[in-house]
Amino acid sequence: MLRVGEDRTNSSWESIVLHANAVENLAADLRRVIDSGSLPKLDASRTPVVEEWFIEKFVVPTLVGFIKYPGDCGERHGQRGSMSFTGPLQLFSLRQGVARSSHRWYSVGQPSPIAEDSLRRWSVGGEF
Repeated sequence: MLRVGEDRTNSSWESIVLHANAVENLAADLRRVIDSGSLPKLDASRTPVVEEWFIEKFVVPTLVGFIKYPGDCGERHGQRGSMSFTGPLQLFSLRQGVARSSHRWYSVGQPSPIAEDSLRRWSVGGEF
């Protein structure tokens, strides 16, 4: 949440610009999906893969799992034993193995044992 006009705890102008850019990028991605009628083909050299994933309810749906960023040798992200989570999910396709958070696209790798139950919690009518 961005905060502006308060005595303390205001967001920096830089963080507001970053958020605005992220929202613009999300809107552009969603428009491309609508215009093309299909999900994008993701570049494996640039798209992180979420392994052993499931969808968790952190007030908003997010992907939780071991996130591997291309070119990352595991020193920062995706280390085993250290799960991470994405930004709020805006779009998810199990069939095509892609997800769009409020910040970026992800490839969806191997699901965790509880992935199916997590999908039911976030599905209309509870179906998988």
